[in-house]
Amino acid sequence: MAKKFHKIVAWHFEDRYYYLFVVLALFILMPPFLIQYAFLSYLIYVLLTLVIINCVLILFDHSKRSEYGLLLLVMTLVFIWVSVTQQWQDPRLQLLKLMLITGFFIATYGKMVREIFKMEKVSAKVVVGGIGAYLLLGLIGAFLFEMVEVMVPGSFTKMDVFTGFYAQVYYSFVTISTLGYGDITPLTPQGQAIAILVSLSGQIYLAVLMAMLVGKFLKDSDS
Repeated sequence: MAKKFHKIVAWHFEDRYYYLFVVLALFILMPPFLIQYAFLSYLIYVLLTLVIINCVLILFDHSKRSEYGLLLLVMTLVFIWVSVTQQWQDPRLQLLKLMLITGFFIATYGKMVREIFKMEKVSAKVVVGGIGAYLLLGLIGAFLFEMVEVMVPGSFTKMDVFTGFYAQVYYSFVTISTLGYGDITPLTPQGQAIAILVSLSGQIYLAVLMAMLVGKFLKDSDS
């Protein structure tokens, strides 16, 4: 089964970071324009589906556990699309879906970082992979903020001025980049704790990534 899966998607493995970067950028930037039209709003979930598919291919590429990756992919997509069509209102079901997606993205992010650091030379693949991992980290922050809002409603101010999940996406990237516009602020200790975690994660990642890139570049120059 694993060999058959590898054969089907082998074309994707070499450029998997490029594909993930593109779908992440589209998923992060396009929703404000799509939600203006009811018939286009479902494309947001199509983009999220493509992000998850690309994450599966990164997380389980050339792995003996590819079957588990396919199972996780099916489970995640079922949770997403059933929740959309059935309009889940139960906080427990919403929390379960968010935990599944967040854990999946965290695992993918961890593998991307390990692979980037193992690469010997600075290349376009390393740079695109590094940016993609940063975008994925911001998306992880958005899902963490959503989890806090589900568990402790009213954890953030002015979330209602945005449409749907995009408020969390916006706030996550404002936090991770330390812009701090102040239009959304955490009100509860839980929200403040996650805001601190997301902010520190972004700064630590950028510092370590830059140090790694400079180190690899100097090593290439000396050789």
